Amino acid sequence: MSEDRPRLRNLEAFPHREGDRAAVILRDPQRIGPEAVMVSPQFYALLTLFNGRNSVLDLQAELTRRTGRIVFRTEVEEMIDKVDRLFYLDNANFRRRREELLAEFRARPVREAHHAGQGYPAEREELADLIASFYRAPDGAGRPSGRRGRRVRALVAPHIDLRLGGATYTHAYRFLAESEPVDLFVILGIGHMGLPRLYSISEKDFRTPLGVAPCDRSYVETVNRVLGDHPFEEDLSHRTEHTIEFQVLFLQHLMGEREFRIAPILASFSYRDLDDSRNLDLIRRLVDALEAAAAELGRKVCYVASVDLSHIGPRYGDDFAPGVPGIPEVMAKDEEALGYVAEGDAEGFLSVIRDESDRRRVCGFPAIYTLLRLVESWSGRLLAHSHCRIDDSGSFVTYASMAFSSRDSEEG
Repeated sequence: MSEDRPRLRNLEAFPHREGDRAAVILRDPQRIGPEAVMVSPQFYALLTLFNGRNSVLDLQAELTRRTGRIVFRTEVEEMIDKVDRLFYLDNANFRRRREELLAEFRARPVREAHHAGQGYPAEREELADLIASFYRAPDGAGRPSGRRGRRVRALVAPHIDLRLGGATYTHAYRFLAESEPVDLFVILGIGHMGLPRLYSISEKDFRTPLGVAPCDRSYVETVNRVLGDHPFEEDLSHRTEHTIEFQVLFLQHLMGEREFRIAPILASFSYRDLDDSRNLDLIRRLVDALEAAAAELGRKVCYVASVDLSHIGPRYGDDFAPGVPGIPEVMAKDEEALGYVAEGDAEGFLSVIRDESDRRRVCGFPAIYTLLRLVESWSGRLLAHSHCRIDDSGSFVTYASMAFSSRDSEEG
């Protein structure tokens, strides 16, 4: 039997309806247990009592009160065990399973494509055709011209579901295609499930249906050496996180047979974390290490921030269903923040997020803030800005593509 005072882990919960039947879909962002489980609203309401304070006796009494019948202790214990078998409780069983998965993951030199066959086609040709179609879409960037004349320093690209926002990705990657060749792509993804520290750096190659994108291990090792005490170890988040995987797909499709390498880095922190000077020091140290490693090894680096912007609606915790009038307002607020991003103004961008207490839930915040610490002397350009509806509740997400080059570089 599980602990006497069960505590539910932080899970994602989405309302769901099949015909007249209401349900709640539970999803574990760390993917320790099943990908998703569907439960009744009544069962979900009971799970909210698993807060680490209620004992089995407390739960028994509350369930008896709610149901109007005597609920036996064995019923409560069976419920707790059922949830525990899913690894949904914050307890020793969950931590043991997480350590097992982390050990297995760290032992592998290649990070496999976790979302192939789910978020995009698992077949090479079908996937290549899909990505090509995004360039041809009415809101896509069009085929690259083949001209080269700019030195791209950094990109901002979405990490939204490819089938929803694929056309917006292409604006960043067409800019890349028409720029000078780059040796290394340092991809700043988002650790949606949280990280032990602010960042997690991986030394793994990334395999997708389009091939294997090799990690520049010499670069990663140099970054770690410059950092000194290895504060950003590889985390299990890399195993299932899509934000780096999706950028690798576009890079592979664009580069074809041309050789390139990646450095996969996840970031996870909020604007509140920047009130701690120790966190600011960690960010500064990482930025200095990234730049020092590139200089020491002579790498031509392009930083890629894999980010989405605003998340609005019931799916994300709002108690209203946003309508069409809300989208232009949110997009305008995005563009205020993106104006600071284009100027390389990290503090200006931070002020927009802080002043509204991150009301729009800009999930790309940590990667954008890190990028802005790297591109202070570079000039950014907004290439595309869009949104998509996520579900029938009216919830929507916004995202953008941007490119950065030296302020004195040829615009081409």
